[in-house]
Amino acid sequence: MAELKLKGIKKSFQNITALKKLDLEVKDGEFFILLGPTGAGKTTTLRLIAGLEKTDEGEIILGDDLINSLNPAERDIAMVFQYYTLYPHMTVKENLAFPLRSKRRHFTEEEIEERVMKAAMTLHIESKLDRKPTELSGGEMQRVGIGRALVRDPRIFLMDEPLSNLDAKLRESMRSELARLHIDMGQTFIYVTHDQVEAMTMGDRIGVLNEGEILQIGTPDEIYNKPANKFVATFVGSPQINLVEADYLDGEMTLTDFNKVITLTDTQKKILNENNIKKVICGIRPEEITIVKNEEGKNCCTGKVRLKQSMGAEDILNIKVGEGLLKAIVSPQLKIKNGDDVILNIEMSRSHLFDFVTGEALR
Repeated sequence: MAELKLKGIKKSFQNITALKKLDLEVKDGEFFILLGPTGAGKTTTLRLIAGLEKTDEGEIILGDDLINSLNPAERDIAMVFQYYTLYPHMTVKENLAFPLRSKRRHFTEEEIEERVMKAAMTLHIESKLDRKPTELSGGEMQRVGIGRALVRDPRIFLMDEPLSNLDAKLRESMRSELARLHIDMGQTFIYVTHDQVEAMTMGDRIGVLNEGEILQIGTPDEIYNKPANKFVATFVGSPQINLVEADYLDGEMTLTDFNKVITLTDTQKKILNENNIKKVICGIRPEEITIVKNEEGKNCCTGKVRLKQSMGAEDILNIKVGEGLLKAIVSPQLKIKNGDDVILNIEMSRSHLFDFVTGEALR
């Protein structure tokens, strides 16, 4: 096990800048998630750590060792790829044993047998050892791919979207398996994904990456409830956060498209007054909008349901308010239908205010 530090990492491919002076610290034994959209630089970061690519600038430090100049085999890092490339002519047992038969390693047959069996039992594939990859399900093949990393007992595990090719039910099951595996092993995992559900449910901490830059690092709770900017707020959360333009004047804020004056908290007023801000982006999570019976609340307004999406345990409402649209999460027991007129209340104390120009959170 080891702590990992990336200091001032830069990487370009011809005229494309993949990483812009990236700084990152992953703690020993942590399950760290790199979250971001396609093209953000997530896989490039993993490949640099693994030694599959060379940095243009910066340092990669594993434990107390600067590893920039080491080749992949010397780094003692295991990587699980998005596509589980198993040898089709080998059995599961032979696939698991293959990394241990490298000329750089000097394991006896007894040691190889012991490591293979331990990995197979950990991943619940001990009954599949004599099968060929063509006889396995997608989830079983991915377990074997993870097992090939596991048998080596590396200093750190890198995982590049290993569940993205599985169906939804299997992904959910494998998320739990990987979280359990991390707890049982206590080793350092760095996991890349564009799926915010994976990030929120599996990670100890999350680093949100976009266009080669880390925008925020924090626990799942911090990333969700205290987003550093508009991008983080929109990328994490489903349904996506409502972003509404607003004007602030003389202690009152008006939601522009809704032509609605709403009441801010004293803290929110203080932030806007001290920064002399007149125009903001207001972020309102769908779960902070409730349907009420009358307009007695301070931040109530009326709207018409344009679309109801039934999700079983909850309904997602798309509500037309003035010239704008708001998404709200409500209970199916309300039995709201498309076309219904509703009164909604916005819980402003849990809303987020972002600078209109930069998109940075106002705190």
